[in-house]
Amino acid sequence: MRPVFTLFGDSITQFSFGPGGWGAALANDWQRHADIRLRGYSGYNTRWALHLLPHLFPSGGRPEDTPALVVVFLGANDATRPPPLRLQPEQSSRQHVPLEEYRRNLVSIIGAIRECGDGSARVLLLSPPPCDDVAWAQHCSTTYGLDPAAEPNRNFETTQQYAAAALEVAAEEGVPAADVHAAFLREEWKDLLADGLHPNARGNAAIAACVLEAIGRHFPELQPTQTAPSALPSKQRAHRGFDRRLGIDFPDHKAIDASDPGATFDKWQRRKPDTSENARRKTLPFSLYLLPESRDLLLSPRALGPPEAEPEESEFYVSGATRMTRA
Repeated sequence: MRPVFTLFGDSITQFSFGPGGWGAALANDWQRHADIRLRGYSGYNTRWALHLLPHLFPSGGRPEDTPALVVVFLGANDATRPPPLRLQPEQSSRQHVPLEEYRRNLVSIIGAIRECGDGSARVLLLSPPPCDDVAWAQHCSTTYGLDPAAEPNRNFETTQQYAAAALEVAAEEGVPAADVHAAFLREEWKDLLADGLHPNARGNAAIAACVLEAIGRHFPELQPTQTAPSALPSKQRAHRGFDRRLGIDFPDHKAIDASDPGATFDKWQRRKPDTSENARRKTLPFSLYLLPESRDLLLSPRALGPPEAEPEESEFYVSGATRMTRA
């Protein structure tokens, strides 16, 4: 009944439902509006993640099983440096995926998500955060007994290359991206990491804010109606299109008639939008109009059939305008 947002990634995603985690922040902001489904796999790179796709995003599945949004957050492990590394066992580079393969894997992941269910899943791609190789080397020495003089198997420069590649793939594939890497660098980024690699509470808050801003910018129709994203400043919320948002799954308690609750639920059921396949076929595809003396667009849903069957009163504007011409 509720839309599902799937968070697909590595340990930064798997741990995101912990106290102060960015996934938990999303679940809090979308309570009663969408279910946040955690699909994080600690240690995974994109090469290994490919093997999960038939299970997580099966093609041709039921429309009701299609996630409304999939947030893809992979690359931190792909950016592990290849061997040989001074005083490092070869096993320390086992997660490494060459940059070009990383790009191809992201394309495959995006393609699988687009083909799952009824094909309506939206994709948001996140760039991996920066890595503090000094702090990470110290963590590995303290936690795993690695020689302090060993060459780190991760560093800032390599991770930055993978972050840039993720953004390039997003642009090439036409999917929105949230640049977590750049968001960290706008702050004292080393203070946002717990061990040089994984985010601490402040880092998780920065990721949550980055994701919330991207959803508001690219998918305003997925914003909740009753709760505004807590990690996004109110002035920023005001111009991100929060007028088109998700409704809650059942009536708010204040709207329930205590003397006749059944009538309230009957009324709510009648007001629910028709999400059936037949309804979708009646509202796709869209006619596109250009607005004179403006860069605004107008979309008009067109029934499947001849152009003359197009309804006259079902247009809506991407932004306000009073005149239109056919593109």
